[in-house]
Formats: sequence, structure tokens, C-alpha cells
Amino acid sequence: MSGYGFRHVARMEWIKLRSVRSTWWLAGATVLAMAATGIGVGIGYRSHTPVATVAQILNNSLSGAILAQLLLGALGVLTVTGEYGTGQIRSTLAAVPRRRTVLAAKAAVSGGAALAVGLAASFAGYLGGQLAIRGTAIPAASLGDPDILRAVLLTGGYLAATALIGVGVGAVLRHSGAAIGVLFALVFVPSFAVGLFGESGIAVGRFVPLLMLLNSVAVTSPTPGLFAGWVSVLVMGGYAVVAVVCGGVVLRRRDS
Repeated sequence: MSGYGFRHVARMEWIKLRSVRSTWWLAGATVLAMAATGIGVGIGYRSHTPVATVAQILNNSLSGAILAQLLLGALGVLTVTGEYGTGQIRSTLAAVPRRRTVLAAKAAVSGGAALAVGLAASFAGYLGGQLAIRGTAIPAASLGDPDILRAVLLTGGYLAATALIGVGVGAVLRHSGAAIGVLFALVFVPSFAVGLFGESGIAVGRFVPLLMLLNSVAVTSPTPGLFAGWVSVLVMGGYAVVAVVCGGVVLRRRDS
């Protein structure tokens, strides 16, 4: 049993993930939240004066990612804490004593699933907005435009990174409610704190998750002073690596 390789452990983690009802609820809610936001934005702009621009429609259609990041972050958390809640973690660690392998498999599986769901949700938000403005004078946003496609794809990548941060936080705290609460704080609290820095806040804001999402990632043109969208997603990926590594250190040093 202790000889299980990473691929075998990852296969077991995938079976666990897809067999849990909350996985499907959170994945479905993520896509629906993004789609509903896109449709709502499109409907709102149908009677907007002056006529909305392509950037306005796209940027606001993807704003459902504000909620989606918490849903997929919770999915990442539950990938770890769900087993602690049921006590199944003891069986898992008995079968695979190499705890870092277990966490790496959980991160790989939940991250991959979150990327697929995040991309589906991002495209749903985009399509919802475009369908809602059909037949109006509002110009359509084409995926043939590199700026449009970049925003949609990077939003999905950002959401996947949030799920991985959830995995790390879940491994550190082990309790679902506490971990989701901390994740919520990590996403939202820094954006309020940036306001305390006044005009110099932009130098700090470029590293803040929510501000990166709304002003750099899910937009056609990043706000001046912030990182380019792809850089912001890499920063989020760095946060995810740090979170998972911290989770691995804590998991290795304590009892199950």
C-alpha cells in the first residue's frame, strides 16, 4: 500500500472528488453564477445610454468571477477538509504514508478540475452577456480579438489558482468553516486595506487578488500601474504554490 505512486494516488483522489455531491454543486453553481451575471449585465446594457462599448460588456460580464472564486476556493478547501470531517483522512494516510504525495495529488486533481470548471464558467459569462445584447446596437465582443480571448482564458486560470489556494489553506486549518472563512478574508480584506495607502496604493494593489481580478485579469485593458493580466495570474499561481507548500509542511509535521 505504501508503494503507491503519484499517478495511482491522483486516480484515487479523482474518484473521491467526483463522488462527493458538493463537488458537483459547487461546480454547477460556479458556471451558473458566471452565466447569470453575464446575462444580467447584457440585459442591463440593452437600454443603457450611451451605447455600451465592447470593453464595458465584456468586463462586466466576467464580474461573476467575484463569487465564482469563492465557490471554487471552497471546492479546493473541501478537497482536504472533507476527509478530516469524516475521519477518512486516517485511511488515506494509512494507505499512502507519504503525506506530501497525498497533498500533491489533491492539488493536482482539484486544480485540474477547477481549471476546467473555471474556463467553462468564464466562457458562460462571456456568452451570457453576448446573447443578452443580441439584436441591439451594442457591438459584439469577438473571441477572435486577442484582448477578448485573453480576458476569458485568464479568468479561468485565476479561478483555478484560487482553488489551489483553498487546498493549501484547507491543509493548514483542517476545518472547513475556518478555512473558507480565512480564504474569504484573503480575497476581500486586502482590497479594503489598499485604500488606506491613498494614491500610492496602486503599488500594493497590483498584488491584491480581488484588484488583480477586476482590474487586470478579467478586463480587456488592465488598469495603468497594475500588472498585465498574464502576470497577475502568475502571481496568483505563486500564492497557490506558497499555500500548498505551507499545507504540506503542516500536514507532514502533525498527526492526522
